[in-house]
Amino acid sequence: MNAEFDVFEILQNGSVKWHVCVQEKQRALNMLRAVGSRTFNECFATDLETQEIIGRVNERHLADSSMMNDARPAVN
Repeated sequence: MNAEFDVFEILQNGSVKWHVCVQEKQRALNMLRAVGSRTFNECFATDLETQEIIGRVNERHLADSSMMNDARPAVN
């Protein structure tokens, strides 16, 4: 039996969008790169059996989001 993997995208509002389920780890990583190339949002792939995250693209760090908040003009 081949392992199955899901590919997800984290949307700007914090919700998670499922994109695809594929068999074989390399195929999942290829799909992850393809999905990630179409968005600036963080995307990740998981192994369905182990629930392990096997890859991430467009990963955002806490410092990135705080810098974005600092760059926004104040609203009065």
